[in-house]
Amino acid sequence: MDILDIDNIKKLPNVPVHEVEIPEWEVKVKIQGLTKQAQVELARISNDGDAFDYQKELLKQSIIEPVLDDEAVEILYSKDANVIDKLFIEIANLNGVGSEVQAVIAEDFQE
Repeated sequence: MDILDIDNIKKLPNVPVHEVEIPEWEVKVKIQGLTKQAQVELARISNDGDAFDYQKELLKQSIIEPVLDDEAVEILYSKDANVIDKLFIEIANLNGVGSEVQAVIAEDFQE
């Protein structure tokens, strides 16, 4: 294994991407893992804002097809909560979040 060369950083693999089927709606979305930059931004939001701001930004950072804006997230939140919760679980799985954290996330979304 070679030592990392600063000139090759741009060639390094990016975050993982995964397609998630939503059978309830007969569609799929494409999600991606979080970059370190996105983690930092989300941490700032969680420290400064409420849970909804964090959730909204997590969806916007993670779902890359379709690209979501605030209005789209608001519309999603008016849909079936179980489907939205499944999306959050898929996002957590892609980012390697453990099942204990997922259980807390699911509980928070039910509130």
